[in-house]
Amino acid sequence: MNLPAIAMTIEEKIQDIQIVIDNREKRLFKTGIVESLPKINQVVKTILPLYGIDASPEHLVEVTQFITTYKLIAVDEIKLAFEKFARQELNINDHKLYGKVDLAAIGRILTAYITWRQKVYFTVDMEDEKKRAKLQEEQRQVEAKRKFYAEFPEMLSGFKGQSYEDIPAYWYDAAMSAGLIGYAEGEKREIWEEAQDIASKQKIQADTYIDFKTQLHRAAEESKKRAVIIAQKLAVWRIVLNRI
Repeated sequence: MNLPAIAMTIEEKIQDIQIVIDNREKRLFKTGIVESLPKINQVVKTILPLYGIDASPEHLVEVTQFITTYKLIAVDEIKLAFEKFARQELNINDHKLYGKVDLAAIGRILTAYITWRQKVYFTVDMEDEKKRAKLQEEQRQVEAKRKFYAEFPEMLSGFKGQSYEDIPAYWYDAAMSAGLIGYAEGEKREIWEEAQDIASKQKIQADTYIDFKTQLHRAAEESKKRAVIIAQKLAVWRIVLNRI
């Protein structure tokens, strides 16, 4: 997963995104409330003094029990939620938590965090979907290539074309990959020279808006490209199909 790219997309810290990803399967509704109580209590004990709140047993129990009602959050995310609140990175109008237990304020912090987290989930899921789609496309191409090469001999034997011009251009690469093309001495040069000669005799449509020198250069480039294709088709025609 490309965390730097995701962080850049949503303009968030990589470490915050990493915490969200690492804890997605550790949210309270998945791990269980009872099992998480000691850990939540420990986190609350650490957080309350930071806001001038006495971490008395009564306060710890009250806040811990309240937080357990937020089953969509993980224990490690509680600390992150308050860190983002302190950095004013959550969408909360009142960025204050007074020196007393304020369950409404704590609720706003956790709710704002969960809302913020949705854009991380969305972006991560989109990234995963792109990876899955890319993998599926690669697998599809591999299967298509396998199928093509399995059927290629039959395509060759069933070819009804009357000249090299009827040969599909991609057959050359297929034949090379299949090891079907082996040039005799001097044969490759002979085919290339013939292809150049054929290409040079084919007309290129002139463009009256381009100067003569440019047209000559373009004609030479186009002729070379055509010569390459012609040479490849001739190679398949003569070497693979054994035709003259």
